[in-house]
Amino acid sequence: MPGQPYFTNEGGTWMFHQPAVLVTYHSELLHAMDMMHTRPLAAERIFRKIILACGNSHIDALLSLAVVLNRTGRHIEGNALMHRAHLICIEALPAEFRPGTDHVYWCMLENRPFLRALHAVIPEYIKEKHYERALDKINFLLKINPQDDTLATALLPLCYMHLGRYEAYIAWYQQQPAGSHTLENTFFSFLAFYKLGLTTQAKERFLEAQQAWPHMAAELLKSSHQFPTDEFAEYQAQIPPGSRQEAFVCWLASRELWQREKGLKKFIRSITGAPAGLP
Repeated sequence: MPGQPYFTNEGGTWMFHQPAVLVTYHSELLHAMDMMHTRPLAAERIFRKIILACGNSHIDALLSLAVVLNRTGRHIEGNALMHRAHLICIEALPAEFRPGTDHVYWCMLENRPFLRALHAVIPEYIKEKHYERALDKINFLLKINPQDDTLATALLPLCYMHLGRYEAYIAWYQQQPAGSHTLENTFFSFLAFYKLGLTTQAKERFLEAQQAWPHMAAELLKSSHQFPTDEFAEYQAQIPPGSRQEAFVCWLASRELWQREKGLKKFIRSITGAPAGLP
């Protein structure tokens, strides 16, 4: 049976190693990954074959199978596989590894399965409302991969807001380069100011956010929310930035935070002069 993944350190550079038998199945893995969206059951059979042959040590096969299972409604097994891959990777870290001092670089292809596995559990923690665990994992991932190649930072605002750490969130937001401000994290900074009762700062931040993303500002005032299928005449492979569709998706992802603020619409209308009762 193949061994478990492990790390080596050569000249201060850490590298993640998986058993050599994985090379034998590399082409099959890529083939299954290519068709996992169009032929999920056929891809599933290949992923299971690889996992069986590699003794549960093939991280990419575990994560890919988890995606297929979750997309086909088998969430319990899918989530279990994600957590298994994460545990295998954490156990591979040697005792002498020092997060914050030692780094795992994405530019080394061998390290990518490890970083993907650590990132994969964060959305699962968030779905399970384990925001503290998600935030801890994000911070750990940023310590070992400060370049944030997995974009873990994008999941940080939601955790801060659900945990009610509004001061900490504003401090974090203000430390970010202006070019990294997004629709979500900018509107969350407005909400954080509002929750802290800092109305002047909240008004200023809302007007700033509204100017950059007017559709999101409008979405927050709606009494009913629907995906705007009529926005584009042709199919869009990805949701275009700045679109009404983007605003709806952002609102939907964090609707619990917005909907529980009963006085928020009135406050926004006081800023913008918008009438009540928008559809």
